[in-house]
Amino acid sequence: MREVAGEGTWWVYMIACRGGRIYTGTAIDPEARFRAHRDGKGAAFTRANPPEALLRRVPFGSRGDACRAEAALKKLSREEKLSWTRGEMKIPPFPVVEGKECGRRVKKG
Repeated sequence: MREVAGEGTWWVYMIACRGGRIYTGTAIDPEARFRAHRDGKGAAFTRANPPEALLRRVPFGSRGDACRAEAALKKLSREEKLSWTRGEMKIPPFPVVEGKECGRRVKKG
């Protein structure tokens, strides 16, 4: 699972959680973020569904690209997500939306 990317690279990652649930997120350091989730310091979802394993992480050129990929992955079925974690499918195409990043409006200027 050792993919190399530059410092400040944004990653999309998937975590297997208790009860067969899957969590998808973005981070600059997915291993550190996984540890935070595991230690109960991550998202509310992973506090309710404790993480078991970091399944896959993929680097992106920008935070915006990572967030759009995350949104596209979250729309997949469980079976499709598991297929993605095994490298059997690519992330579905996602639209580029000017002025938005990770669901937040970005100020211009």
